Amino acid sequence: MNTKTLIIGIAGGIVVFLTGFLIYGVLMMEYFVSNMSSFPGFTKDPMEIWAIAAGNIIWGILLAYVFNLGGLSSGGRGALHGAILFFLFSLGMNIVSYGQYNLYSLPLSLVDALCMAILGCTGGAFTGWLLCRTSTKTA
Repeated sequence: MNTKTLIIGIAGGIVVFLTGFLIYGVLMMEYFVSNMSSFPGFTKDPMEIWAIAAGNIIWGILLAYVFNLGGLSSGGRGALHGAILFFLFSLGMNIVSYGQYNLYSLPLSLVDALCMAILGCTGGAFTGWLLCRTSTKTA
């Protein structure tokens, strides 16, 4: 991975973080709180925002790495492939977790995967657009 891809990935991760705040912290917060198992000490109050931001930046770097590897450099294709990557990865993780823990139901797993697809779509669109803007190819 080169420096350009890393920097683009960090920028994409910032978009994922901001989109995640909007979806999980504002729009869907009540839905998730009311549909997840809870017990004292389960969630951190306050949350470790630095860790959430770091995780989202890692997601952005993953998008930039995969897109660069595949030669993808457009916002539209980035949105599509980012949504697919995030949806499939999230759904897989959620179903495995469903099999192991009593945290959430299968329908909640699907809703979370759809929310993650939106994160992948926005982060992927921005990452793909940046890769296109910084491409050395001539049209």
